[in-house]
Amino acid sequence: MSESQEIKPAGWRKNRKEKREEEEERCKITPPADVSHPSFFPGLLEKKADYGLLKKLEGTWVNTDRTGLGIHTTCMPSPGTNSEQIPGKFHFLSENYTETLKFDLVPDAARNRGGTNEQFVGAVTYDQSIISKKTNKDIHKENGMFMWLNDMYNHPADNQTVKEDFGEPELLPGAGANGPHFVPKHKIARSGTIPHGNSILLLGGASASIPGKPDFPEGLAAWDFEHLAISPSMGGGGNEPINLDKPRPEWVYDDTLRIRNPSGNQAYTQRILAHELYPYSTRPDLRLRDTIKDHNIKSHDLIELRTDYDNGQGPQGGILNIPMIDKFTPVKKMSFRMWIEEVEEDGKTIMQLQYEQLMDFAFGFGTDGGVTLWPHIQVNTLRKQE
Repeated sequence: MSESQEIKPAGWRKNRKEKREEEEERCKITPPADVSHPSFFPGLLEKKADYGLLKKLEGTWVNTDRTGLGIHTTCMPSPGTNSEQIPGKFHFLSENYTETLKFDLVPDAARNRGGTNEQFVGAVTYDQSIISKKTNKDIHKENGMFMWLNDMYNHPADNQTVKEDFGEPELLPGAGANGPHFVPKHKIARSGTIPHGNSILLLGGASASIPGKPDFPEGLAAWDFEHLAISPSMGGGGNEPINLDKPRPEWVYDDTLRIRNPSGNQAYTQRILAHELYPYSTRPDLRLRDTIKDHNIKSHDLIELRTDYDNGQGPQGGILNIPMIDKFTPVKKMSFRMWIEEVEEDGKTIMQLQYEQLMDFAFGFGTDGGVTLWPHIQVNTLRKQE
């Protein structure tokens, strides 16, 4: 036995220094290859916020002669009704509107701390004001934020954090280098507050630099309940798809329907199909299609968000309603699509924004005993003010 070797007495325990060295060595294991989180470093705290393609939103967007008017469709409980006694009586409103939509960049990134996982968020505030073209009165106000959810960072414990946060004995420098790693499948979030008493949180992602103009359906292909002001729980309009690019079916003009079959499918939806703004009163985003029919759009970015977003990690997002709304007309879900377009016009590139926003109100028991969903839809085409 050499002089440098030392006999350990029975019951010998490693001292704190040796334990720390072993723990630090153990924590040097490389994270799994399928996790791409870069390591946190102090310089991130000085890094400017990253807004991704949301940076294109900065500024004020308005209706112009080239974009025309926005349109909304809204179903509401008819006065005198309640869900316990009278099924499916509703008031339908569809009208044109003008809009001012303002976006501002939040100067610094918001740091989300989750221990081992950290995230820096680039936030863009928005302020929306919608005015009825018919009455010239405000019909919608909303403010909130769009958030670019940047790449996650791995932040293991180090000597400083262990000392400052009293990490020992549970934590030693290097702890957390191996995860667990949170890998979100969403890239964008939107939060918002509406003066009726609703708060929303939508999640989703984006596709950038898609060549040409957005693709909208025509003819029978446009009869898709995901985008109609008529839901299957309202009876589906009639019993067959309707070609929204052709004249309305004859039964739409039948004044005896409400007498002969007051709770039938066609009576539920006749007013929507007979409205003066048809076919937009039935599928509002067809106005987006028709507005850009003659526009020379080089490319566009598409943002898609939902309150029931689920990409394999379970439903995420949601809506909160004040008690009165929650009791009588709760908003169950919401989806949103936005196109940021580059339009070539008169030898220059103009920024144009289109969106479709769908909410489902729930009120009134249908004839099958289920709760009816009543779509509330807003669409508009706006241009950025120079």
